[in-house]
Amino acid sequence: MSVPQISVIVPMYNESDNLPELHERLTKVLAGMETGGEIIYVDDGSTDGTSEQLELLLQQPQPVCVRAVWLPRRRGKTAALSAGFAIARGSILVTTDADLQEPPEVLPMLVAPLRSWEAHMVVAWRQQRQDTAFRVFASQVFNAVLRWLSDQPLHDVNCGTKALLREVAERLMGWMRSDMHRYLPVIAARMGYRVVEAPVPHVARRRGRSRFGVSRYLRAAVDFLPVSLLWWRGRFAWLALTAASTILVGLRSPLGWVGLGLAAVWLGTALAFWSRTR
Repeated sequence: MSVPQISVIVPMYNESDNLPELHERLTKVLAGMETGGEIIYVDDGSTDGTSEQLELLLQQPQPVCVRAVWLPRRRGKTAALSAGFAIARGSILVTTDADLQEPPEVLPMLVAPLRSWEAHMVVAWRQQRQDTAFRVFASQVFNAVLRWLSDQPLHDVNCGTKALLREVAERLMGWMRSDMHRYLPVIAARMGYRVVEAPVPHVARRRGRSRFGVSRYLRAAVDFLPVSLLWWRGRFAWLALTAASTILVGLRSPLGWVGLGLAAVWLGTALAFWSRTR
């Protein structure tokens, strides 16, 4: 069997209702492409029968190579993607979510700029988001902050559908901790890779439900602390907070101690993360 050139990695948690249609559409897309491909499903500790469905898929003949990874317990999207990256064989890696909100049919469009060497990573930009107003607003704020911080004109950094060269994925593996998956495009750009975006349609989830709660926003905020110090604007903001807080301490203002505490947590979180990535 020839080595596939494209590896599609699908992290999933309790997506048994979506898996049959997802698999049918993914295999059709990959089978229709000129290059060989493989699908890697990563089951992130599902409890709804997703695991059993994957086992049945692997026992049946398929038009493309299908592989699966089972994580023993739920570890989150970053860990699931990392597990898929570790066994992917393609020179191009594609990630997509199992909820079918970004149509699998857009994959060739994302891969094309990589094959022509116009980009090293392509991020899908969801058009006319079919999510709650709060999620759309939170996403807009998140992306606006990252654009200010990194000077990268990206509008949908956290979209789960992306395509990247193997070289980029290998360089990013050191960052695949906590919930850092949402920051990968700006981190790749900071490494010097060309990151572009491609508008894609976005459809409402028809089956199952989203399992992201308030905790995802807290984790995103904590993960932002080490990421922010990669750019001069983030370092300047930390220095400004430290300097202003020091002045307030000198003026015997309690806010100064609060600010110094925040600055210490900010720097400590960054140092702790970087020490774990070595």
